Amino acid sequence: MTRFTDDPKRNAQIMRAIREREESLVNMAEELARNLAEIFRQEEKKPLNEKEHKERQLRNIQEVAEQSTSWAEVELFIRYQAARKELYTAWAERAIQKLKDLEGTARSIVGAADESTIRNVHLELVRRVLGHTVRWHVWHAKGEPQLRRAKQGGAG
Repeated sequence: MTRFTDDPKRNAQIMRAIREREESLVNMAEELARNLAEIFRQEEKKPLNEKEHKERQLRNIQEVAEQSTSWAEVELFIRYQAARKELYTAWAERAIQKLKDLEGTARSIVGAADESTIRNVHLELVRRVLGHTVRWHVWHAKGEPQLRRAKQGGAG
């Protein structure tokens, strides 16, 4: 279990509160993945199931979040990837805003003016959303096209 404080009981309460919000985190991730897919189709003028559909970039962001102890570091990496044109700037800005807004959720979970715990919970929420975003993105890029082909009687 992730350790947010030195108090095991408090950690368990925080994890329970995070799990209670998991569905909304998954929904936020789906929104981010759909937005990325829309921008990809508009910018690249090709279907999302093409080989270079940005999955690697999402995984890179997720990896930075997993290794980081700072939201600012994750935010900077997203901006860096957009500046390098590895991600779309419009998507990067939207993702940053959505992920930054999770700080409010972290504050409501922690409930106290404990900035260190709030930062830790915020980063955990960011990690979860990014993980779900990768999974949704892969579904939209690879799973949905397979399902469409199967429904049309084609090979899966």
